[in-house]
Amino acid sequence: MKFNHKVIIFSCAGIYMPLLFGSGMASADTSLVNTSLINKSEVMEVSAPKNVGALINKQLNMDQATPMEWPEYVDTKGAHEESISVGSGFGDSQLAPTGANDDAKALYPEAWQALEDMIITEEYTTSDYDAKSSAKPDLYTGYPANKYSQSWKYHPWRTMGKLYFNTPSGGSSYCSASMLKNNVLVTAAHCVYSRGSGWHSNLVFAPGERYGNKPYGQYNWGGAIVLTNWINVGSRQYDLALVRLSGNPNGMVGNLGYAYGQAFEQSLFSFGYPGNLGSGQYSNTCAAESFKDDTDAIGMGCNMTYGASGGPWVRSWSPYVSGGNQVNSVVSGPSRRGTFGKSIVGPRFTSNNFKVLCTSYGCL
Repeated sequence: MKFNHKVIIFSCAGIYMPLLFGSGMASADTSLVNTSLINKSEVMEVSAPKNVGALINKQLNMDQATPMEWPEYVDTKGAHEESISVGSGFGDSQLAPTGANDDAKALYPEAWQALEDMIITEEYTTSDYDAKSSAKPDLYTGYPANKYSQSWKYHPWRTMGKLYFNTPSGGSSYCSASMLKNNVLVTAAHCVYSRGSGWHSNLVFAPGERYGNKPYGQYNWGGAIVLTNWINVGSRQYDLALVRLSGNPNGMVGNLGYAYGQAFEQSLFSFGYPGNLGSGQYSNTCAAESFKDDTDAIGMGCNMTYGASGGPWVRSWSPYVSGGNQVNSVVSGPSRRGTFGKSIVGPRFTSNNFKVLCTSYGCL
């Protein structure tokens, strides 16, 4: 049996999307827009209306957003044969241009002042970066990520942030996400499309968010893309999405690298904004050895839960410098091999999922 590698693109094509200062962004809610469905060989596209700013201001309330819950685990056994990943690839992370922090501080002085005025005495040490554990469920080292001053302004922590949106029911929710190159955001598919309900709307990304402050601004979306197998099948290996952002977040925060077609067992760091740790006010991380969880799904020990969805799993961890920092999975939900709240699962990036999406969106 061959997998269907078609993708569905959810786009705001042709609309100018300015950097947000509480202004609007595109809505994916087709009940609120004049939709134009363009059937092409492998994609489906829907265009947003010109009054996207009014829709955002009216519908998205970030202050009341709750962590996105995890979707039900869909077992692939019996439904599909083992997928065959053809080849592998990787690219390293890149720093933001010199002076990006100075530019951000000038653009968002209130957020920077609020964060720099905070006094948080407990700091982790560089020895934490090397923390590892065995490739078994429920084994990990967990600690805060951008809570402390030695991380929130720096690479690669500032490439990660919160992704806010309205669910199909109209509620405000959030996930975690991180930047790739060319203003492309990587997150979980269930943060963009709820199976059985449809697309989410009013997506806004706030890189480096910390205690409600947005030191690098917030950016609206221009489009989103998921695999049709996420919609039709829904297993963890397909829980991956890309979002095209407007503005220039890469110029502010840089980007993570990527890797696909890698082994199931790796030394990884996972990141996210889980509501169960620090009430989602800052990002957290887990360091662990990953393991095979399901067909092209990998697991790792971690204590993050709701809100961490879409957060990156990073290999070749290299803080403060360009290079390494390659995302090769995202948080999808609880591992079926571990304990809820002690192990997580994500799609193993392969040529069948990540490469398909990233080729479509030009982020390889």
